[in-house]
Amino acid sequence: MSLLVHAYVRGPAGEMLFLDGPPGSDLAGPTTARTGIYGAPCVVALGARMLPMLATQDVYAETTAELDALDADCTLLLDNLGYVSASVGRDPDFLTQRLTNIADAINRARLAGGAVVIW
Repeated sequence: MSLLVHAYVRGPAGEMLFLDGPPGSDLAGPTTARTGIYGAPCVVALGARMLPMLATQDVYAETTAELDALDADCTLLLDNLGYVSASVGRDPDFLTQRLTNIADAINRARLAGGAVVIW
């Protein structure tokens, strides 16, 4: 299975209406990325706040503060890409693409006044 990221807005009945991105933009990594990347000790040690929650639950960024925190986590990991890549044993390009997908979903959500889910 895959870990997916989606930008969405709430419909009239509170349902999630997904905002489409380009093909492949919903990929956040394999299910093992929950603990093997986002919840890895190196990510926690860097001070990431939202992404490490994926180790135990889906992440919903529904407020401006939560979107900002998730965006800050992506920036933090990208700024420390060499360290994170070496620590989790993943190719830097693989990590960059997945983190970029999350950041792009955040941007889509902000433009639409919506939210992001990683599940």
